[in-house]
Amino acid sequence: MKLRSLYNSWSRNERLIFWGALMVFIITLVIRTSFYIQDNMTLAPKRGGEFREGIVGQPIFINPAVPGSEADRDLSRLVFSSVTDVAESIKLAKEDKLIYSVRIKENIRWQDGERLTSDDIIFTIQTIQDPGARSPLLASFQGVMAERVSELEVKFILQSPYAFFEEDHLKNLLIIPKHIFADTPVENLKFSVYGLKPVGSGPYKVASYKSDEKGVINIMNLEENSGYFGDKPYIPKLTFKFYRNTSELLNAYNSGQIDGFGLSTAESLVEVGLRHNVYYLPSSRYYAVFINQSAGNEKLKDLKVRKAMDSAVDRTKLANDIFQSHATILYGPTVFTEESNSTIDTSLLNGLELNLTVPEEPFLIKTANSIKSSWESYGARVSIRTLPLKSIQEDILRNTDYELLLFGNIVKEGQDLFAFWHSSRRFYPDQNLALYQNKDVDSELETYRKTFDEQERMNKLEKISNMIASDAPAVFLYSPDYLYIATPNLGGIDKTKVINTASDRFADITKWYVKTKRAFK
Repeated sequence: MKLRSLYNSWSRNERLIFWGALMVFIITLVIRTSFYIQDNMTLAPKRGGEFREGIVGQPIFINPAVPGSEADRDLSRLVFSSVTDVAESIKLAKEDKLIYSVRIKENIRWQDGERLTSDDIIFTIQTIQDPGARSPLLASFQGVMAERVSELEVKFILQSPYAFFEEDHLKNLLIIPKHIFADTPVENLKFSVYGLKPVGSGPYKVASYKSDEKGVINIMNLEENSGYFGDKPYIPKLTFKFYRNTSELLNAYNSGQIDGFGLSTAESLVEVGLRHNVYYLPSSRYYAVFINQSAGNEKLKDLKVRKAMDSAVDRTKLANDIFQSHATILYGPTVFTEESNSTIDTSLLNGLELNLTVPEEPFLIKTANSIKSSWESYGARVSIRTLPLKSIQEDILRNTDYELLLFGNIVKEGQDLFAFWHSSRRFYPDQNLALYQNKDVDSELETYRKTFDEQERMNKLEKISNMIASDAPAVFLYSPDYLYIATPNLGGIDKTKVINTASDRFADITKWYVKTKRAFK
């Protein structure tokens, strides 16, 4: 009452001053509060929502030991856990560096409630090593023994020291359940009902899927694994939609049917119309024209000719025209090799007849045509043969039926070049596509694998890379970024991670989010 009486006693001007001062106070308070919130609070991930991923291809058998497709590898990465994921500790025997002792975390469960033990890890290794399984991981674990120590302990025994066993192999060894597959012959694994209803131990599990009247799966729903031992994902539900080709995939994104997808190159980006963010993720795959000096073209045995072929290619133009500069230019098998400053006699290309085999992949065909144009500008005549990738993998490589082959290799984190450039790897199904032989390089590659000091290893890698490049067994071209396209509400993607295979985009899936909340810094 006293305040009201006081207010009533004021003159009109006094009341206007009061209300003006009050408004200034309120506005100032709001502004200061806004600045305080802006300075002291941030948007933080919040649990909830759904994310819809688009994939070209079909799931066939979601089993990481014997995947049937790229879609299988993607889904396996979400449903299963790796040895490094489940490990409480991994210790390397210091004496001979041949034994890795792994202790598994307590109380890790499969999605059906069974306990995950060392027996599951051993069973996974045995499955991979069985020739009947035809596992793509066989080469990585050939000669490796897995020995049970206890229910939660297992030893990996190598035939010789290998510095990258943990980071390249154990990190990517996804464990399958023994109690599910022990009684199934490896030849029949791909016919198991668990192929599309996998039992894993990863952050997600398959909830359901839908297929059309022809049995083609078009949707698969994943939900979070409530019993997952690691960090719980922010996104509780993932929906995967499958398409026949990139054109269908892009149409699905532009019409709002999916929220994200990956691309191997930037050439299709112009077709993305809906609002989006593009993540350019460094990739470990590189491409080169591999030269088969045993194919009958005697001129390819001349080092000067091979160096002329290398010098004539405009890598910067390739990177700009095909990848919009989102590719690393290469002059050797690693980034350590720089462009040669020596004078190259490109006149040696005049009259040279060359036959180039290329997979039916748009960006590789564009690359081949650009290289053809470069070589022919110096007087060479180039014939291009394009074939389906499967035909190249199963027929052309098996019979080394190529003079020049435009192809790619994936070098994992350790940058171990042994599989691609050691002379013992010249024969199918190994990956020395240039059939390269150099005893000094062989020796360096063997030593590199046994070198555990990181700085010493980097020095050796640079030396090896330059040694290989100086022999010009291939025309090294580029390493394109892997592109991930998503709606602007997706967060949590690590922009610095290196992509070895497309499924690596899900390596940090538990950190992805589509919902946010305000929180103090």
